Amino acid sequence: MTPQEKQFVDYWAEKRKKWSWRKHSYQTFITIVLPVALLIDFVNYFIIGDTEYAFFSFTHLFTFLINMLLLGVVIILGSGFTNWNYNEGRYWSILRKNTNKLQ
Repeated sequence: MTPQEKQFVDYWAEKRKKWSWRKHSYQTFITIVLPVALLIDFVNYFIIGDTEYAFFSFTHLFTFLINMLLLGVVIILGSGFTNWNYNEGRYWSILRKNTNKLQ
C-alpha cells in the first residue's frame, strides 16, 4: 500500500463513521446551491432581460425559492451519493488489493 493509499484509508475510515447528511447538506447549500441559484436569477433578470414580473415581488420570490429548492435537492443528493459511492469504492478496492497482496 502506497503512503497516499494508506493516508486515504485512514482518512475515509474515520470520515465514514462521522458522515452526516445534515453537515453535507448545509455545506453544499451554502457553498454551491445558493451561489448557483443567485447567479441563475441575476443572469436571467439582468442579462437576459426576463421582465415578466418586477424584480422585488412575491411572485418572483416564490419562483426563486422553488428553483432554489429544486436545485438544492438535486445537487445535495447527487453530490452526496456520488461522493459517498466514489470514496467507498476506492476504500474497498484499496483494502481488497492489499489483502490479495498479503495472501
